[in-house]
Amino acid sequence: MNGFARTGRLLCFVAAQLIGASLEMRSAGAAESFDWLPAESQGAALGADDLGGEQIVPAVVLTGTPKLTADLAKFTKVYTLDLAKFGIRNDGTDALGTSKGLNAALQDAKTAGANRIVFPAGIYLIHEKMPIVIDHQNTVIDLNGATLRINPNGLPKYALIEIIAGAENVRLTNGRLEGDKGSHDFKAVPGTHEWGAGISFVSGDQMEVDYITAVDMTGDGVVSHANGTRSRDELLQRIMHSIYVKDLESGGLTDQGDKIADSTKTRSIKPLDMAKSEGMFELGYMGGYMGYPFIKGRVFQAYFYDGAMKFLERKKCLQYRKVALQAGARYMHLELNQAEVSDEPAHVGAVKGEWVARITNFKPSTNVHFHDNLLARNRRLGMAYCGGQKWLIENNRFEENGGTAPAYGVDFEDGSELMQDVVFRNNKFCGNRGGDLVVCAGSELVFEGNEFEKNVVTWGRLHNYAFRNNRFGGGGVTYTTRTGVADIRGNRYENCKLSIVFDTKAVADGLVRKSGKTVATPPLRLEDETLVNVSNVSGTYFDFAKCDIRNSNFVVGKETRLVRFQDCRFDAGTILYEAEGPPVAVAIKGGQGTLAESGPGLGRKK
Repeated sequence: MNGFARTGRLLCFVAAQLIGASLEMRSAGAAESFDWLPAESQGAALGADDLGGEQIVPAVVLTGTPKLTADLAKFTKVYTLDLAKFGIRNDGTDALGTSKGLNAALQDAKTAGANRIVFPAGIYLIHEKMPIVIDHQNTVIDLNGATLRINPNGLPKYALIEIIAGAENVRLTNGRLEGDKGSHDFKAVPGTHEWGAGISFVSGDQMEVDYITAVDMTGDGVVSHANGTRSRDELLQRIMHSIYVKDLESGGLTDQGDKIADSTKTRSIKPLDMAKSEGMFELGYMGGYMGYPFIKGRVFQAYFYDGAMKFLERKKCLQYRKVALQAGARYMHLELNQAEVSDEPAHVGAVKGEWVARITNFKPSTNVHFHDNLLARNRRLGMAYCGGQKWLIENNRFEENGGTAPAYGVDFEDGSELMQDVVFRNNKFCGNRGGDLVVCAGSELVFEGNEFEKNVVTWGRLHNYAFRNNRFGGGGVTYTTRTGVADIRGNRYENCKLSIVFDTKAVADGLVRKSGKTVATPPLRLEDETLVNVSNVSGTYFDFAKCDIRNSNFVVGKETRLVRFQDCRFDAGTILYEAEGPPVAVAIKGGQGTLAESGPGLGRKK
C-alpha cells in the first residue's frame, strides 16, 4: 500500500461504474461528447500528433528460463539458530518471546558474518506487532521446513515477515507461513481487516523467495510496496522536491541548457538541487492514484549541471521511471512538453492548488525472483502487487484465494505507475473466488505461459503490456487500453468470453492533448490466437490476424467501430451486428472458411 496521500485502497475488482465514475472521472472542463475512432476506420495515418506527442516505449528484458537460483554450495558459513540462547520456542507458543528472539538471532548471525541461516524445524508463533525482519546481505535464510504462524489477533494489519531497506542478495526459502483467518477477531477494531500478510516486500534488491507456502492470511499471502519505506519520516526523506505551478514558467531550453522562448513548453524557473538524490530520481505525481493529472505527457527532458551551474547533459526521461544522474551533476532543470501546467487536476486523486509533481528516489523491492511458491486460501489475494520494478514471478500456484474484495489470485493495483518491468509467467490458478488476475495500471508488464481458469481483467491505465502464450479456460478475459500499446499473441481461449475495449475516459494515460482535441490511438491487435467455443467476443474493435477461430461468436455492439480479420481460419464462427451503434469499418481478407454474418445492424457496415 502506498504510504502517501492514500487513505483507502481502491478495489479495482468492483464494478466498472466505480472505476468509471470515481477513480477515472473526467475533470469538470472535459467534453462529455468525447468521441474516438481508430485511425483505420477513417483512413488516417498515425503520426506523433495522433498519439498525443512523443512516445517512448521501453523494452522489457526477459530473463532466461529458469533464472539462476542461489547456489547453496556457495553459502558455507552456516548459522543454525540457537533457540535456548535467544529464548525462542519452536513448539507454537510464546509469540512475544519467540519474535524478539528470532529477530535478535537473525541480527547476531549477520554480525557473525554468516551467509546461510538455518531454522530448526518446528512451529514458531509470531507476535502480531513484531514481524520477522530481513535486512541482510549476501545470505540464504533457510526456514528448513519450519512453520511461522501468526498469533491470533484482532489487528487490521500485520505481517509475518518484512523485507526492508538494506536487504540485498538474499534468498528466503523452504518454509510455511500461516495466518489467522479462521481465528481472527474481526470485530475488536472497526475496519475491513484486509491487510494481514505473510510476506511484506517493503524494499530490498536482488531478492529471491522460493518454495514458500503462505496460507490463511486475513489479507494477502504476499504484498509489495511502492516507496520502500515503513514510516512517514522515512517517506519524507525520500522526497527531494515538491513542484508547484509557481515554480514553473513558459519556455524551453537549448541543447546546451540555456533558457529560450518556446510557447509550446514549460520549464522550471530555478535549478533544482539534486545533492540528496543518491544519483537517482523519478518524477511524477506521487500521491493519490498517481497518473498524469498535471504533467500530462510521459516524456519530459532533464538538463543537468555541475556545482558551478556548468551544463553537463540533456536527457529524455519518462515520468515515474528511474533516471540516473551523470557523475558530478548537482543541479537540474526540467522541461515539460506542454504549453502550461494548470493546478486544476485532469482526474480525481489529485488536489487542486497544491504541488503538481514530486521528485523522489523511492526504493521498493527491485530485481526480485519470486518462484515455485504456493499462495492459497488467503482472505483477499494470493499476491497484492503494489509496487516494485524488475520482478520475475514464475512457476507459482494461486489457489482458493478470496473472501473479501477483490478476491483474486493476483492484483496489480496500488503501485499504479510505479509497477514496472515485471515478467509474470508459467503460473497456475485454481479455485480463486473472484477471479484469477486483475491489472489496474503499470507499464512494461509481460504475462506469458500462465494457466487461467477464471476472470482476467486489464484496465485502461495499463500501458505497454504483453499477453503471450497463455491459456484461458473459463470466465471472461478483458483487454483494455487508452494508448493502444500492447502485444497480444499466441494465447488460447476456450469456453470463455473475450472483450477488447478502448477506454474513452482520456485521463491518466500519459498523452498530451491540444485544447479541445481528442487523440486517435491504434487498436489492439490479436495475432496467432486460438479461440475455441468462445461464446461472446465484444468490444470497441475486432482486429485479428492469423488466428484460428472455432465455434466462436462475435457481437458488433453499440460501441464497436472496427472489424478486421486478416489471414484467419474460421470454423463455425458467427458475427452478429446489433441494430444500434455507429458505422463500422469492416475488412475480412485472406484466410480460410467464413464468418456467418447476420443481425439487424448489417447496414452499419462500411
